[in-house]
Amino acid sequence: MNKKFFSNSSASVFNVSIFVCALILFACDSQPTSNEPGQALVRVDGEEITVIQLNDELGHAKVQASQVEQAKKQLLESMIDRQLMIAEAKRSQLDRAPNVMRAIERAKMQIIAQSYMQTILSHVNKPSETEISQFYREHPELFSQRKKYHLTFLRFSANNLNDTLNAAINSAKSLDDVAKLLDKHEISYLRDAIIRTTMGMSPQMIAKLQATKKGEMLLVNENTSNLMILVENIENDPVSIEDVKLQISMHLLNQKRREAAKTAIAQLRAEANIEYLHATAESKDKDETGSASQSLARPLADDGNKQLVDDTLLQNESIERGIGGLR
Repeated sequence: MNKKFFSNSSASVFNVSIFVCALILFACDSQPTSNEPGQALVRVDGEEITVIQLNDELGHAKVQASQVEQAKKQLLESMIDRQLMIAEAKRSQLDRAPNVMRAIERAKMQIIAQSYMQTILSHVNKPSETEISQFYREHPELFSQRKKYHLTFLRFSANNLNDTLNAAINSAKSLDDVAKLLDKHEISYLRDAIIRTTMGMSPQMIAKLQATKKGEMLLVNENTSNLMILVENIENDPVSIEDVKLQISMHLLNQKRREAAKTAIAQLRAEANIEYLHATAESKDKDETGSASQSLARPLADDGNKQLVDDTLLQNESIERGIGGLR
């Protein structure tokens, strides 16, 4: 349920994050501008912004077709502002600040790794009709036996709840009773109602609701919040395979891509000479037994999504951005 004005003082006091992405493109040696007529849209202190650059920005923005012309104008003005910031940052030598240089280097590595991953994933075949049909049949709770739940809930902080109050909340007979308890203890809450189908829920939530009847309540822990949910009504809401074929195909394709990414990385690790320097005893033990090479390829406990376990942020971003870039 669900700018900082620049000065010549110490560069480290600045928040460099607002122009890290821009520096990735322009802080290093600038690429030569095109001499083709009509390619340059504007010059900012002699630096050109071209049609190619604008179109690239437009592609990353994923703008709807009806908003392209307006978006182009806004993006061009944003690119002018960015170029002005980059020029000022260079004059202040912020592009040579250690933290900025590290950020640029990391971003370069990320882009290169992402490019490799997209190359690998572009060869993954789309799911067949048989695979789609099989997935549909194996998950009746999502499709042929899909349910629609009418839910009313109270969301409140899980902090400052003592054992006595928790017990009282758990034994409450209605949402009104829970609300009174929260009011009595001056605990704020949000009351709302939603309608959800099982196709839009996590497997854990589906399991909990399947064990709950109409008119019953269940308590769900959400990090620092609690949800007390009343099941107002349950409807049968089946959906045909034709109606969900596209969603199933995309789900299965992304599963295949993650598996392909996992396999590719495992192979790279197997063929590489990896030395753990200053490693902990646990890391050494894993390396000696050969299990360390499997750590990046071990899936999470099956939560219905089968997400890839990643021990490094760089690898995680490369895989997920690689997948996203192919959508």
